[in-house]
Amino acid sequence: MSTPLLAARCGMWLPCALLVVAPIAVPAVADDQAAAWQRPRVIATTDGEIDDHSSMVRFLLYSCDYDVVGIVEVNSKYQKNGHSKEPWLEKQLDAYEQVAPNLRKHNPNYPEADRLRSVVRVGNENIKDLWVAPPDLQTKDTPGAQLIIDTLLDDDPRPVHVLSWGGANTTASALWKLKSEYPKEKFDHAVSRIRIYCIWYQDGGGAWVQANIPGAYINEAYGWDNVWDYESISEGSRGKPSANPREVQAYMGKEWLRKNVTSDHGPLGALYPQSFVSEGDTPSFLHLVDNGLRSHVDYTLGGWGGRSVHDDPKRPNHLTDRTLTDDGDANKMYWRWVPAAQNDFAARMDWCVKDYQDANHLPVVRLQGESRRDVKPGDAVELAASATDPDGDKLAYRWWQYADADSAKASVKISEGDRPGSASFVAPNEPGRQVQLILEVSDDGAPPLVGYQRVLCDIR
Repeated sequence: MSTPLLAARCGMWLPCALLVVAPIAVPAVADDQAAAWQRPRVIATTDGEIDDHSSMVRFLLYSCDYDVVGIVEVNSKYQKNGHSKEPWLEKQLDAYEQVAPNLRKHNPNYPEADRLRSVVRVGNENIKDLWVAPPDLQTKDTPGAQLIIDTLLDDDPRPVHVLSWGGANTTASALWKLKSEYPKEKFDHAVSRIRIYCIWYQDGGGAWVQANIPGAYINEAYGWDNVWDYESISEGSRGKPSANPREVQAYMGKEWLRKNVTSDHGPLGALYPQSFVSEGDTPSFLHLVDNGLRSHVDYTLGGWGGRSVHDDPKRPNHLTDRTLTDDGDANKMYWRWVPAAQNDFAARMDWCVKDYQDANHLPVVRLQGESRRDVKPGDAVELAASATDPDGDKLAYRWWQYADADSAKASVKISEGDRPGSASFVAPNEPGRQVQLILEVSDDGAPPLVGYQRVLCDIR
């Protein structure tokens, strides 16, 4: 264990200065699609299960897309004692440090390894606290909970995405302390900024927050299980058939992993511990990836991290995917994005070892016109866009309606949907409803990558 990380885990290392940018719009998509990407802030809480190790490899490779302000080690009903006493995270950060100089050839925003080490903390790993409400916890005032508090109260105006890869007791404890020991205006400010993504409720913390902190935005995700977890392929380790179609399973199997991650891709990829892609926690940060979808501002829009819905009028900030389907399939809201997400991951792994000219990079896609528009029934709505590819690859365009995610009853017909400058559709006669259109721009590089834009049309 390195000295800086040891100090951070003991709560002694103060986080270094953070990059401050303009706030993102929450929960609606910003109208000005031309605005520069504004990186989300993220705290990952992890119980250290083996699939967390795999997700952390990917999480570090996307650390240029978001500002990592915390990594907190916790426990869960599956990993009751946690794993902070084991050096798995230290080893990954050491490996990241080795590849970071090459990663910066492709994106200069990759943080220094010491910057990441400085925000590592330990939260509540007490097995006796798994199902105890925060006022009665045996273990209180952990360094992990204090980091969450300090981040929610700092001067950076951006929301804070708190990802629960394990239990949420440490997060719940932080919110309880804010409520019981801080002035009401500070508590209200903190609650207004937190955005919790729970990979299941793996202890009593998530349900406690849902019931007792109604102002906290909390997403209870379930549909990822049969797509990203131990059943990602039919030969998975739990003996259940995969929900992924065979063509999707091809991106999750042993050969794909060997070719694209674990072999000849540097020390970080070599630490990937599993024989096939099994990353139950990865969906929690896929919304934060800078791919053009910007689904982190509103999980109901859908994106790489799934799709959710506000399901409780009494608690309007609680979301879940339990009741949703895409085309009648409860898993498609996740697996439909897997090929693009996996190709993107493979490209990032290439960045660990290849020079810029030898690797592939995402197409840059821009809309002509606003990303959110008011339209009238019968309007001919133009969908113009342009794209450039940093590697000079050939580009293909595809507009499609995300009908399961919008509120329109009609399936609109998109004319010239494979052309960049002349696509259009006729707004249906459904005042008060919304049509959602997604543009995919794919390159022909290796691996092929997809950039996106989204248009929301409110029918007035």
